[in-house]
Amino acid sequence: MTSDRAPLPTLRILAGTRAAVRLAEAAARHFGDRLEVAVALAGASDTPRGCRVDAISGWECFGGPALLAGAAAVIDGLDPFARQAIRAGRDAALRAGIPRLGFRPPVWQRHPLDRWVEVRDLAGAAGAVAAIARTVLLALPIRDLAPFEAVGGLRFPVRLARPPSRWDRPARFAPQVCPPPSSRETETRLLRRTGAQAVVMRATGSDEDLPLVLAARALDLPVVMIRRPLERGEVPARTAEAALDWVAATLAGVSPASTDVPAWR
Repeated sequence: MTSDRAPLPTLRILAGTRAAVRLAEAAARHFGDRLEVAVALAGASDTPRGCRVDAISGWECFGGPALLAGAAAVIDGLDPFARQAIRAGRDAALRAGIPRLGFRPPVWQRHPLDRWVEVRDLAGAAGAVAAIARTVLLALPIRDLAPFEAVGGLRFPVRLARPPSRWDRPARFAPQVCPPPSSRETETRLLRRTGAQAVVMRATGSDEDLPLVLAARALDLPVVMIRRPLERGEVPARTAEAALDWVAATLAGVSPASTDVPAWR
């Protein structure tokens, strides 16, 4: 027996962080009777419950028009440092006329006890480390390690969430597998075990990376903090609640530019 019910519109979520995975689950709970939530996982280790996961890959493959085909709206919850994929997704949504929202949790607020050396990019981080320490923990994706290979005389333990499929880095780059979830205690043990005298990490603002910030603070270690890239020309949602408000308004046919709709912050 066939159903005469019209197919539900699709909300496409590009999930590159655990916060985006949690947002997808919340969207499925809130709008499950009005939307199909289709998730493309781009590096996030968790699989959202209650959603259709139809693409899994690295962030480099995301943002093209194929992923947005048939979507009524899209939420870009990619890694905020995946600038190429973010731009590609924004351009594809604009060309297709699909409402799009960026979802970026806020960056961390610097504590008075934090010893951050803030830099703009990877090149700045690689240029700063030699003057700070001899053993530096790199809490970075594998794709971001290359600039540090040119820095001689330093040892770089590399914090990874999962074992790499291959490892062809110099011997002074030692992988340290630290599966989630993390805590300040586990990150403190990692820093002590590796003899790290400093940390390089990105200002992701994610709850998953915060324990390393807290551990470095507790041990009074300097952190070379790579600033989050600026997102010019858009106002991303900072919380899941704001993103869900945007979805509700979009379903109701309200333009995000309307003065009756609050900013998605």
